[in-house]
Amino acid sequence: MIRYSFVLLILLLVAPTNMNAQKVGLVLSGGGAKGAAHIGVIKALEENNIPIDYVTGTSIGSIIGSLYAMGYTPEEMLTLLLSEEFAYWQTGMVQDDYIYYFKKPDPTPEFLHFSIDFTDSIQVRTNILPGSLINPIQMNQAFISLFAQATAKAGWNFDNLFVPFRCVGSDIYNKKPIIFKNGDLGDAVRASMTFPLVFKPIWKDGVPLFDGGIYDNFPVQPMREAFQPDFIFGSAVAGSNIKPSHNLYNQIFFFFKQKTAYEIADPLTICIIKYFFFSSRRRHTRLPKKKE
Repeated sequence: MIRYSFVLLILLLVAPTNMNAQKVGLVLSGGGAKGAAHIGVIKALEENNIPIDYVTGTSIGSIIGSLYAMGYTPEEMLTLLLSEEFAYWQTGMVQDDYIYYFKKPDPTPEFLHFSIDFTDSIQVRTNILPGSLINPIQMNQAFISLFAQATAKAGWNFDNLFVPFRCVGSDIYNKKPIIFKNGDLGDAVRASMTFPLVFKPIWKDGVPLFDGGIYDNFPVQPMREAFQPDFIFGSAVAGSNIKPSHNLYNQIFFFFKQKTAYEIADPLTICIIKYFFFSSRRRHTRLPKKKE
């Protein structure tokens, strides 16, 4: 729980800016299941009447940020994350009611298949390895239902959502982040959270797009460039000191992943909420530990 002293400190900083009608941006990092903490940050800001005028997010931050941008309350977001439906997204399991529609027999009885393109000796095509660890059918179906109405209502322009929004994907072929500002909101979020080999990528302009955390896991710069807010809050649930993993998928992910800065020094007032770590105007102060 965020301590009252912490909230009071934020209020003292934000109150003068509100009187001058300055704008506030919220940046949400990637970080897997830990990203549920973003909901608590949003709830704390709302409870203390701190406005959120813009949102940017990566990976799990793009999911939470997009829901808030569409008008979901913290309570509604938490309900969704704890629901059976959300569990189906993560596992790729198909609900019993829909198995008839999604389960199909293999079109061929062959055990495995590969072919060689003789025009280029290094091009060996094989289907021995699966395209992804998790079947994306259930997630794609859910995302159509979840995001289609907001996408149409906003005219495929993320500036027209309830809260203007940006999220980040990664183009690993051209080695650069992709900032989504328009188009299908569901596809943008799917691309931003597509962990390599775990989920099938979203394709755009002939290029597969993957998890935005590869190149920008804490999208402060997209926030500045798109919205130029006067005040930024950042919720970072990932860190720079990542321990080596025996998991092959994690190893492949971190093979591509670029280093992300979570501590930001900037003349613009910035609050970074990171495991109760507070930063503002180049000052770094540890919050007091909670009394037992």
